[in-house]
Amino acid sequence: MKGAALFNFIRHISNMGAASGKKRIVYAFANIAIMALGIFFALCVKWSFALMSETFIGGLLGIILSVALTIFTFLQGFLAQFALVIIAGIGIADPQERGGNIAAFIIALLTSVGLVAAGIIFLL
Repeated sequence: MKGAALFNFIRHISNMGAASGKKRIVYAFANIAIMALGIFFALCVKWSFALMSETFIGGLLGIILSVALTIFTFLQGFLAQFALVIIAGIGIADPQERGGNIAAFIIALLTSVGLVAAGIIFLL
């Protein structure tokens, strides 16, 4: 399972690198959706703690599954978005793809910075 997930992640990054500027905008929003899934699974951890008062085993299984999915989706979305910042930043040099790359760069950079800022606020 680990190898397949890593292979898919590397393929996702290489597809972003091979995409045109306008398609990179779609990848930016896809990465945002993956990060949103990570937030949803983090909420599932909270709900699983509440479920433990009713049924301990169900809550414990929910916590284990939710924590694993939270880490997987959050890291995959954040790392892919960070890679897109670099890829789109390099792609800005191409005059034919400049517009799409600038848009993808701004979207990816703002969501990455916003995610880091939100994480700092929630941890403090």
